[in-house]
Order: sequence, then structure tokens, then C-alpha cells
Amino acid sequence: MIIEEINNRLDRLVVFSFSVDSPVLDFSLKHNVPMVVRVRVTRDGGYAIVNLDKQYPFDQDDLRDLEKFDIRQTRDAVMFRIELTGTKFLEGFKGLNGVPSVVVDGVVIQDGYCYVYFRFHSNDETKVTHALRSGFMDFDRYAIQYIGPSGGAIQSFMELSQITPLKYVEITSSVPPSFMNITNDPVILNLGVSWTREMKYLLGDEIRAVYYDEHTLLTDKNSFVTEISQKDRIYETSFSNPIIEFFVKQASENFTITLGMPQKLHGKTFYFSTVVPRVVLPDFFNTMKEAIKKFPDWELDIHYVMDVESLDQDAQPQ
Repeated sequence: MIIEEINNRLDRLVVFSFSVDSPVLDFSLKHNVPMVVRVRVTRDGGYAIVNLDKQYPFDQDDLRDLEKFDIRQTRDAVMFRIELTGTKFLEGFKGLNGVPSVVVDGVVIQDGYCYVYFRFHSNDETKVTHALRSGFMDFDRYAIQYIGPSGGAIQSFMELSQITPLKYVEITSSVPPSFMNITNDPVILNLGVSWTREMKYLLGDEIRAVYYDEHTLLTDKNSFVTEISQKDRIYETSFSNPIIEFFVKQASENFTITLGMPQKLHGKTFYFSTVVPRVVLPDFFNTMKEAIKKFPDWELDIHYVMDVESLDQDAQPQ
């Protein structure tokens, strides 16, 4: 599985917390409902998606506390979107993501606090410290809950799964020959057809990712990349991929949380995975159905679906 291959490549972890005046934090505290949140950055601003399990006995009076947001309900979940454009949090979040190796695993709202989990490479320690100091230190009740060695991506998602049960989904596809165009794709031109990466964020039609170069094909002379660690062969750059763009945008439009998105190209086979709250798994599969119809040449297929807790936490890079 892809997540096992990239699990321990970023060696540092930070969990920090703060409090803000927000009806969502008030709702979470009032009803003792922890939430996993997905933040999306757009060219014009950003927003957050929240999925709540309907196992909590909400009634219509309870949900009126959230009436300022666009709410959708299914049999299993309450889903809504929070506009973040122009907020201090979004500016801090963008600054944090601007650190080359930072990969945000998730945001949690619990007990009136917001917790942010992210991994990064130790070479970026100074940049991370600056981003936290300039972007979040002035928030009420700000505190770093943990900074130290990372137990890996799997451990982060296992902790998030204690807030709401999470599923790991991995998809395979066959890359159409028309897409394997090295002239227009500097990633394929330099890395060939064998690499792994972790997606950082989608901004418009540009996706930024941390790349793990197994064959020492990238160097600091490649102008389109940012070198994170020459020793560990880790770099950051942008890329475009219609499948990934579709899944991210469609899931967001459907108010469906997707956490993390490790990807791998091996020859003409493209693998990508994501972590989805169990309560919105049917909604994710609606996106999968739409993708199969829209991209028939990619031959999309489900490779794995399993509880996050069943992943091999001790997996090493292959």
C-alpha cells in the first residue's frame, strides 16, 4: 500500500492547539461532539468542511446553531462548509503550508479547541517555527501540544480515527498514453515513471506535493523543484493531474472530507489513496462512480478499503 511506503519519510510531527470565537467550536463544546475538519485553500480564499456522525442525537433546534452554514444531511451524517476567506486562521494556514515539507494530516475541533496535526522534514524546522510564531501564536489559548519525532502518517491517522472512525481507500488506474507526455510534464521528464508523493494542497488547478525520489534523478539544478533534503532525496514541486483534481474538487463540492492523498506512479499504473470518515464513505463512492464515468480511459478500480486501525504502523519505505 502507498501509505506504508511513504509512512516514515517525514521525520517530525507537530500538534498545536488554539481557541477562536466560532459557532462551530461553541457547538462542539455544547454538545460534546469532537469533529475532524478538512481545510481547503483556493485562489480567492479558503474554506473548511466538517462531517458529523448522526450517532449523536441532534434535533433541529441543535442544528439551528449551525444555520449560518450551508448544511447537507444524509442518513448517516451532517455535512457543512465553513467559509474561511479573510480570516486570520486561513492566512496562518497558508503560511504553514508554504513550508516546503509540511503535510497537514488533519484538523480537529474538540473541547472548545482547534488542534492541527502536521508532519514535516527536520531540515525545515526553522521555517516551521517561524510559520507557527507568525501565523498562530497570537491566537487565544495557543499551545504546542507536541513537537518531536514523527511516528509516521499511519500513526497520525490512527489518532484522528479516535475522533471519528476513518477508512483507508486506495485506487489504481492505468494512465492513458496521451497523458504520458514528457514534453509537457517536468515531473515525468525528470523522475520518469517511478515515484511516490504526498499531496500538500490544491490551489486552483495547481497541486503542490512532497516528492520522494528513489532513483536520485532530481537535483537542486532542477529549477521547477524545491530541495527539502538531498540526503533523503525529498523535494517539493507542483503538478497537474485531472483525476486528482476531480476527486479533490468533487469531494469538496459534495461536502465530503478526504484526508491525505499519497500517490505513486509505477510504469503506466497510477495509484492514489485517501482517508475518509466512515460516515461519508457512501458519498465518497458517489464521487468514485462519477470519476469512472468521466475518465473511462483511466480504468479506475478500487484496490484497498480498510479501517485505518488495521494499517501496518511499523511499515518501512520500500
